[in-house]
Amino acid sequence: MKPPRIVIVGGGPAGMLLAYQLVSNGVPVRVLERHPDFEREFRGELLQAPVVEALERAGLFSALLERGLALPDIERRMYVGKRRAVRVPGPQERGAVVSQPGMLALLHGLCMRHPHYRLDFGTTVLDALQEDGRVVAMKTRHDGVEDRVDGDLFIVCNGRNSHLRKSCGLETEQFATTADALWLRFDLSDAPEALPESLQVHMFGKGLVVVFQRSTGHRLHLAYSEPGDLNRLRKDLPELRRRLLSTLPETLRPHVERKLDEHTEWQVLKIVVDRVRQWHAPGVLFLGDAAHTMSPSGGQGLNLALRDTFVAANHLLDALQAERPLDAAVFQRIQEERQPEIDRVQAGQTRAGQMVLKPLGVLHMMFTLLGAVMWFAGKKMQGTGGVPPVEPRYLTPLTGAHPVAPGLQGPTAP
Repeated sequence: MKPPRIVIVGGGPAGMLLAYQLVSNGVPVRVLERHPDFEREFRGELLQAPVVEALERAGLFSALLERGLALPDIERRMYVGKRRAVRVPGPQERGAVVSQPGMLALLHGLCMRHPHYRLDFGTTVLDALQEDGRVVAMKTRHDGVEDRVDGDLFIVCNGRNSHLRKSCGLETEQFATTADALWLRFDLSDAPEALPESLQVHMFGKGLVVVFQRSTGHRLHLAYSEPGDLNRLRKDLPELRRRLLSTLPETLRPHVERKLDEHTEWQVLKIVVDRVRQWHAPGVLFLGDAAHTMSPSGGQGLNLALRDTFVAANHLLDALQAERPLDAAVFQRIQEERQPEIDRVQAGQTRAGQMVLKPLGVLHMMFTLLGAVMWFAGKKMQGTGGVPPVEPRYLTPLTGAHPVAPGLQGPTAP
């Protein structure tokens, strides 16, 4: 049986990890990526423990560590105000921070070992083209020239606000969210001792939340969220300084103060929590944020997207090995296996979004009561909500050298 031509829209973590699983198991894959390289705008970098463990078993995480592209043993800590540490229901896990450009370059290099792999940088997907109600091609633009890319199955991993949802006729359900976030990045290579050892989330009441974490290359990522026009706030440096600096710990504040200027890297991230009711249509499957956009709360989006690829690869490759068609029945099994975790996490994000809008005093009281409930409930409060772990059965272990494509090393690679 001739393997199908699979086209992946989006060369982010989900798209590239899925490409690696498929390509390394003999399936032809073509990836369409609109950026000219892997140096993206701001992206999530926190990998939770289950994903780290899966990547470690395949040798991928060790390859990232060898290149200085990952920081292990990172814990997420929650605070009310500056200093009061609090806990939320769930296991206390330690994950890792990973350079996304470095991770994508590693996966690309591994995929390039196989002649049936291709990645097209600088290729914008404009629309899905259908024949007889089935997606048969993607309309693309590269260097100003429009073209089409044909395939047997299209897997959309191009992230939040995917315009392909509408062109494929998928219905979207949206949930209430909190304020948007101003995401800032600072180079603290001249003061690495000031970088936090953990990812810290500080809640100050009435929607004001500040998150900061260290990243590879001695960088600091800082997210500032509160109701209001954050684009206008970013352009008013004196006011931004006044609001932001007062929320930072004394060890970090002077370094951010001297580096916060008109040249600071920044982005306003619109907070969206939504999902398509059905992840697929004839000839096309949606995964990750393209199927279910997550809030940055808890660093869930990246991890859920990677777990989507594990389940998708399991079902797609099982079907191919059994010489069954990649049809709606296969796609629906993928969605049904993933939907319980997506539902649980999005419901939790919606509750968390409403909680942080409470005044600071109410937050203190809520976490005092929650702490008592957790003490009495014990381990029952730390369960997984009945969602079984995802086991990637086709994540091929590395052998030999770990290639990185020329010119595509992450910014901190030695």
